Amino acid sequence: MRDKRVFIGDLTRKEFREMIENGTIKATIVPTAATEQHLEHLEMIHDTASVTYMAHQAALTLYPSVVVATPIPIGVSEHWMAHKGTLTVRKEVFTEYVYDVCDALKRGGVKTILILNGHGGNVRPMMERMEEYRQKLGINVRFNSYWDVYPPEVVYRYMEAGSLPGHADEFETSMALALFPERVHAGDMEQESTAKLGTVEKGQGLIQPAVDGVVDILKKMIAGVEVDLEPRSFGPTGARSMVRDAMIQKR
Repeated sequence: MRDKRVFIGDLTRKEFREMIENGTIKATIVPTAATEQHLEHLEMIHDTASVTYMAHQAALTLYPSVVVATPIPIGVSEHWMAHKGTLTVRKEVFTEYVYDVCDALKRGGVKTILILNGHGGNVRPMMERMEEYRQKLGINVRFNSYWDVYPPEVVYRYMEAGSLPGHADEFETSMALALFPERVHAGDMEQESTAKLGTVEKGQGLIQPAVDGVVDILKKMIAGVEVDLEPRSFGPTGARSMVRDAMIQKR
């Protein structure tokens, strides 16, 4: 859809400037993710490809009010460095980089930013800095992973293992099969992995609820409505707050 360009990199400086000056741009999405091992069967760009898709579709839904910054494709992945090919940066480098991107957007006239995440390893480092971001930037900025938006009933309708997001298992394999099947190397899938539960149909069922949820966050942010949605994950016993889990682990 070349006529609906929503990535900042696809705009000229004149187009962006005029969209800011005439009030067209109401919010910007900053996608954050990773380049890391995803078992033997998923390509290492999976997290970045997934969150970029969600950001793109949400921006198209709200076109022309929302634009998407260039995705940040390397995150905090130290825990996977035993697997060759994984790329990582220190958490302080990552969070400073994301801050600088947000600061650049603010200096360009953006007043509302959703940092949309696609990699679990980025969550805790980012949540440790978000209050500082808000105070220093002085704009409406928040952080959520795209899976935070799922209603529990949607998760448990599709996930047989009752877990989400996981890592290269049922959820991510299903999403990859639905979004970019060419990135799924089925012949290398580990036999004991819950990735075997992944299907195209499950992925297709989970795409639109994610896009709709991200759109809902953006609409609320643009309207100045408070968003009450902590970073979370889903397990067989229900949704878990990743913020609360981090606080418990610190004790």
